[in-house]
Amino acid sequence: MQFIGYNTIMNILKRKIEKDLLNWKNKKTVKVPLVIRGCRQCGKTFIVKKFAEENYENVVYINFLENKDYYDIFKNSLNVVELVKLISSLVGNRVKIEPEKTVLIFDEIQECPDARASLKFFKEDGRYDVIATGSLLGIKGYKDSPRSIPVGAEEIIKMYPLDFEEFLWAVGIGEDIISDLKENLNKELQVNQVLHNRLRKLLLEYISVGGMPNVVNEFLATNDMGNILRTQRDILDTYKDDMVKYAENRDKVLIRECFESIPKQLSKENKKFQYSLIKKGG
Repeated sequence: MQFIGYNTIMNILKRKIEKDLLNWKNKKTVKVPLVIRGCRQCGKTFIVKKFAEENYENVVYINFLENKDYYDIFKNSLNVVELVKLISSLVGNRVKIEPEKTVLIFDEIQECPDARASLKFFKEDGRYDVIATGSLLGIKGYKDSPRSIPVGAEEIIKMYPLDFEEFLWAVGIGEDIISDLKENLNKELQVNQVLHNRLRKLLLEYISVGGMPNVVNEFLATNDMGNILRTQRDILDTYKDDMVKYAENRDKVLIRECFESIPKQLSKENKKFQYSLIKKGG
């Protein structure tokens, strides 16, 4: 458990999802806990922490992937009063948990299905804002918990890596320029040649760099393709590990081989993905 008060050398990348988070917080109707789904390392944790710091007096952060001891909080009763007492006992004096002034962040909630089941009760209680993030919600889900999925008790927002417009913000292209460009495109007007050349170069860089925040930050900091490729490979290795994390042992090699075939599949004239799984011994 930790209170947010972190330092970072990363650039503060502007993300479109920040507007969605603010709209959720300012809802006048009954607010349900928010679940942010997205692939690993697309910036979920960073943006949620940033948003929480800027919009709440008190922030409680729980990461179920880093500390499995937090599972015990949700093992028995999911009564919100009891849960808040247990959470408060771990937080101590570092942060108050006050109704109407506190946000609880449940990071990597797919690791603790009982915590996700508790969202129903936080919704019914209504005194605390809850934001959960998850990377593998469609894979891990609730198979380790007898409790049901809280249908209607959560609002789900999907988060993706930076799109091209967010990439343009990151490299310093202003809103006014982007707005003019959109207007020209909508009206089918010719774009100024200087601007066209600049944006074409940036598009090619975006295609090479991609939209993962860590990679974009490496690009902004060093513009060194060697460093950028190493960062991309590190992320790819993480994805490969995730890919087989919850698979049956007999399927792990096949899943990895299928993934490794993607570059070859994309290089074919026929872009239809075709892969035959032939198991040895029958």
